[in-house]
Amino acid sequence: MSVRQVTVTFLPNQVQVPCRTDQTLMEAVKEQGIRMKIACKNGICLICGGDYRNGEFQFSNPQGQTVLEQNNRVLCCLAKPQTDAEIYMPSVQHPDYKEQQTLTFQVQGVTALNDEVYRVELLAPAGKTADFWPGQYLMLHLLQENGEPKQVPYSIASAPGSMTSANSRALELHIAATGDTANAVIAQLQKDPLVKVTLPAGDCFISPTFLRQHPQQPLVLIASGTGFAQIKSLAEAVLALEPQREIHLYWSNRSSDGFYLKDLPLQWAHQYSNLHYHPILEQHSEGWHGRAGWIYQVIQHDFDDLTNVQVFACGSPNMVYGTLDQLQSLGLSQANMHSDVFAYAPRN
Repeated sequence: MSVRQVTVTFLPNQVQVPCRTDQTLMEAVKEQGIRMKIACKNGICLICGGDYRNGEFQFSNPQGQTVLEQNNRVLCCLAKPQTDAEIYMPSVQHPDYKEQQTLTFQVQGVTALNDEVYRVELLAPAGKTADFWPGQYLMLHLLQENGEPKQVPYSIASAPGSMTSANSRALELHIAATGDTANAVIAQLQKDPLVKVTLPAGDCFISPTFLRQHPQQPLVLIASGTGFAQIKSLAEAVLALEPQREIHLYWSNRSSDGFYLKDLPLQWAHQYSNLHYHPILEQHSEGWHGRAGWIYQVIQHDFDDLTNVQVFACGSPNMVYGTLDQLQSLGLSQANMHSDVFAYAPRN
């Protein structure tokens, strides 16, 4: 029988593992860096067993067939999938999976960057690290006026210290105090020296695995307003890991005052010739000498083909989906566009 490649999906985390029909699942998992608990490797300990859902398997040891027939479980160290299959095994995780943790951070500073946006600096407890991927977000624990707890999401504006040689305990947030919840968050952070934080969250991030999977592909980073926080984390990490990677950064605001860290992307562009910065106003205004219009219009002017470009977008659902729809004619698809919007505001 000829050797073919099939796909085994591990539920509930939807981890898809391509596997040849002549290799065991354990071998395929190890090749791809998938997280799986493995011990004896010969079907005795049963640690690598998952609940069978569907698919056909052959086994390198009769023990595998016995366990399947008697217990409806698949031993990954013995199982050779012959068709696409599904196995329920919650312990199996993607290579880039990071376990969430809740820590009490010190509030190191709350600084106004303009009339609306504050930079918040946090420090994890001694002996702990702020473990996340660039582009992920956290949940701030807020105590409301009625005494009820509430968790509020904010993008992490700093890249992980493990990637940039910065303090691995330190975090930076950019919070626009433009609503009741945000104002309450700022007031709490200005008053209390400690705040409880749960992190990380979100699947719109860049990791060394992602960069290896998309070698030499340009990155387009799109931010609207304080969406620059997430984009800042991504840019700093990529510049630390692959400083020669081609990067195009588009930051859109309604007024020039919205560029609350206006010098930072200019410094990047000056230091790295491969980073191209494009500040945009939604409409031309007096004194503005830069580009204006919708983000997709500016990108259409700059690119003829986005088929092999990886796009990261942080902004409102209307901005993200509008940009995706308008740039599909240039080869942009949701497969190569990354945004948290796709998770919290999916289209029907």
